[in-house]
Amino acid sequence: MPKLTGRIIIIAGVIVAVVLVAGVSLFWGPFFLNHNYDNEHNYKQLELISSENSQSIVPGQSITISIEIYHNGPTTIFNASNLWPTIDGEKYPLIDSPCGSDFPYGLAIIPGYVNSISIASAKPLNLWEPGIYMCPALVHVNGYELMGLSDRGFILGAGDFSIPITLSSTVSFSGYWVASNPVNNFNPLNNSYKFIYFSAGQYTVIIADEWGETALLHFTVT
Repeated sequence: MPKLTGRIIIIAGVIVAVVLVAGVSLFWGPFFLNHNYDNEHNYKQLELISSENSQSIVPGQSITISIEIYHNGPTTIFNASNLWPTIDGEKYPLIDSPCGSDFPYGLAIIPGYVNSISIASAKPLNLWEPGIYMCPALVHVNGYELMGLSDRGFILGAGDFSIPITLSSTVSFSGYWVASNPVNNFNPLNNSYKFIYFSAGQYTVIIADEWGETALLHFTVT
């Protein structure tokens, strides 16, 4: 088992972009042969499940989002992949926390009503304060071994490295972070940030996994 040391994560926007190394040839993936999504039978082996606790909140109130990847098939190893959605003009790996870049799913919140077409030009909000976070160390992710009929499994790294995981998260947000001096926004360590509650209007929650599944939720602040 490789020795683990701490790692530092700098949040420069809504997410941290982390390159996941593709698995070697012994891995399946991303979906198991004919068990992926089918338009006729509406069946897929990996199911991205998402929900929100409300469709309407007031300023200062939190919106709570739940995310789960449920594995409908037998225990299977899936490649680490890079089929993230295109957001703000580029492929966008999503996270569910500042230290969540090793998980194969995540979310972003966009001001306004976004659909599957306009998502490509949408600009995510900074859900986590930019700065330095001390996160557990992890080797490059090669794949994920997902247990059958569950949301549990293992992150797989080089050699015999593995970490048990549960592929479900619940997160809450009442606002976002903005730079006090936008001129220095290109370098988050040379700036200060202030927290702003969601103001009145519509918002879109983009939820996605690295195997190409995307879900959109919407809520309104009144």
